[in-house]
Amino acid sequence: MNMNSSHQLPLHLQPAALHLHTIPPGLQSLDGIPPEANEAFFQQRYVHHLGGPSPHALHFQGHAGGLQQVGVQAGFPPFPDGGGYARAFDLSAPPPQQQQQQQQQIQGPPPTQARAQIQQSPIQRVPQQIQELEGRNEFLQNPPPAQGQVQVQEVEETPVTNHGQFEGLRLIPNPPDLGSWREKLFHVDDTITLTEDEFKTYFPHVDNVYSHRSTQRHKRKRFVSHYWDCRLKGRPPGTKKSTDPEKRKRKRVARERDLCDVKVKITEYFDGEELTEQTGQQPPVGVNSLPLDSAGSGGAQFFGQNAGGAGTWGMPSMTMTQAAAATAQSKKFYTIQRVNGNGGNGKGDGVAGPHKHSLEESDRVKKNSVQRWLARNEREKKKTQGGDPQKKTYHKKATGHALTTVKAHTKEDDLKLFGSCFCPFVQRVWISLEYKALPYQYIEVDPYKKPPSLLAINPRGLVPAIRHGPTWSTHESTVIMEYLEDIAAGRPLLPTNPQTRATCRLWTDHVNRNIVPAFYRLLQAQEPDDQVSHAAELREEIGKLVDAAHAEGPFFLGQHFGFVDVQIAPWVVRLKKVLGPYRGWPEPEEGTRWKAWVEAIEGEESVRRTTSEDALYLDSYERYAENRPGTSKVAEAVNAGRGLP
Repeated sequence: MNMNSSHQLPLHLQPAALHLHTIPPGLQSLDGIPPEANEAFFQQRYVHHLGGPSPHALHFQGHAGGLQQVGVQAGFPPFPDGGGYARAFDLSAPPPQQQQQQQQQIQGPPPTQARAQIQQSPIQRVPQQIQELEGRNEFLQNPPPAQGQVQVQEVEETPVTNHGQFEGLRLIPNPPDLGSWREKLFHVDDTITLTEDEFKTYFPHVDNVYSHRSTQRHKRKRFVSHYWDCRLKGRPPGTKKSTDPEKRKRKRVARERDLCDVKVKITEYFDGEELTEQTGQQPPVGVNSLPLDSAGSGGAQFFGQNAGGAGTWGMPSMTMTQAAAATAQSKKFYTIQRVNGNGGNGKGDGVAGPHKHSLEESDRVKKNSVQRWLARNEREKKKTQGGDPQKKTYHKKATGHALTTVKAHTKEDDLKLFGSCFCPFVQRVWISLEYKALPYQYIEVDPYKKPPSLLAINPRGLVPAIRHGPTWSTHESTVIMEYLEDIAAGRPLLPTNPQTRATCRLWTDHVNRNIVPAFYRLLQAQEPDDQVSHAAELREEIGKLVDAAHAEGPFFLGQHFGFVDVQIAPWVVRLKKVLGPYRGWPEPEEGTRWKAWVEAIEGEESVRRTTSEDALYLDSYERYAENRPGTSKVAEAVNAGRGLP
C-alpha cells in the first residue's frame, strides 16, 4: 500500500466548506514523494523468518515477496455535520454511581434504672456479641462509642482462619491491649477464662508459642479439652525419610528439641452454664460491654434506645448487662491453664513452671497467624501492583540523559512537574518543558503508592500532574501541554494560524484515540494471532498519521518540531526500546517518510534529554508484555476494551 497515495487534505470536507479549512502551503499531502518511496514503509523483517517460528511470536503471511499488506484507507470518511472530532479530548467517563438505598432506622427499647455492678478486669475485653439482636441490625442505629469503649470489627467483616481444632479465629492486627494479652497468654501464671470473642481475637496472636498435641472429649459432657505443648519442646519427625531418589527434598533445618517443657490445656465450654458447673466460675462479661454508669448518661443507652420505660417494639427494657447475661447461656467460653512445665521450685517434678525462654524467642522461631496473614497480603499486594520480587518491575529513578535532566531541576520552583520516569504521558509534558526551556521543578513520584502530595493535585493519583503557584494545579498530559501553550512562555509548539492549530488538535486526538491504544493492545497481547492483528492495526493507524503529515517534513508540520510531534514522540521512543525487544517491531525502512520522521524525533534535543537508558524501559514494560494483573489503569482499560483512562 502506498501511504502517500492520497492527494486530498486529511480532512475530507465538502467543497463548499474548504475555504474554512485552508492549510498553509507548507502543510500538504504527500504527493511530492513518488509512490515507490514508501512502498517499503513498515516492511516487517518477519519475511526473513517465514520458514520458521519468530522469536517474538509475531508472524505475517508472505505476499509478493514481502508482508501481506493490510488495507489502509487513503483518508478518513467525510465528517457529519458538527464534526466527528468536535470533542477531541472527550475521554471515556466512568459509569455513574449507583444511588444508595436509605435504611429505615427505629429506636430500640430504653434501659432500666437498676444495673449490676461488675468488677472490671485489668485488661480490656472484647465486647460480647448479642446474638438475639443480630437479626435486627438493619433497624438499629449505633451511636458513637462512649469514652473508654473500644470498637472491634464485626465478625462478618473480619478475616477469619481455622486452626484445625478451632474455627473462626479472627485476624485482627491490633485489638485492644494486645501486648498485655500476649504476655498473659504466654505466661499463663493462673487459670485464664476467656469469652468466645476474646479467645477468637487474641489466641491467633500467640498460636506461634504453642503446638497442638492432642484433643480429648468427655464421654458424658460436651466440653472439650485441647492440650498444647510449647513449640520449643519439639517432637520427633512424624514420617521417616523417603528413600525415593526422585522425590523432591524439602529444605528443613531441624530445631533442637526439649528446649521447654511447658504444656497448657485449653478447655472449650459450649455455654456459661456448663462453665459454672465444671469450674464454679460465673461467665465473664467484657468490660466494654458494660453500661458504663460512671461515664455519664450517654453510656446508659444501648443501640440507640429511648429513655422511656418501654421500647418501640413493645418489649420491656433490657440493659446491656442483662442482655450479656442472657447471651452467656449460648456463647462459648474457654479456660487456659498450665498443666506441666519446668518446675517452679527449680525441680523437674511436674509442678507447673514458667517457660525457659522469652516471648520474643517464640516470635523469632515462628510468626503467629496474624503476622503470617499480613505478610501474605503484602506479597499479594506487590504482585497485583506488578511488583513480584521474582520479576522485573517499574523503575523509580531515571537513568542516562533523563537522570541528568532530573538533577538539573531539583531546586524549588513555582512550576512543579509530578512524574514517573517510565511513563510516556509524563514524557510528553517533560519534552514540552525542556523544548520551551521553562524553569520548573521535577518531582519523581510512585503512582502505585499514590503519595498525598500527588493526590492533592490529582485525586485519581495518576501522573503527569503539575502545580503552578501556591494553590492551582491540573493533570492529564494533553491538558497540561495546552496550558503551557496558553501561558505563552518559551518557544511555541502550536502554530499561530487557527486552522493549522485545529488540524494539530485533530491529529493529537488521533494519536490518543487510535495509536496509543493500539500500541498497548499489541504489547499486552499474549496469543500470536492477536499480536499479528494488533501489529497490523498499529501499522495502519501510524500510516494515517504519516499520510496527514507534511510531505517533506521531517516533522508533522515541516521543518519545526511541534505539538503533534511531542504527542507521538514517547511512543516513537518505545517502538524501538519496548516493542522491538518484546514483539519484534522492526526498524523503519530506509528512504521512507516514516524513517525521516523517526530519526528527527529521536534526534530532537528535548526528547533526548528526557529519555532514559534502554534497561529502564525493558524492566518497566515487562509487566505489560506479560499482561500482569494490576499493571496500570491504561493496561486495565485496554484489556476491558475502553479508551484511555
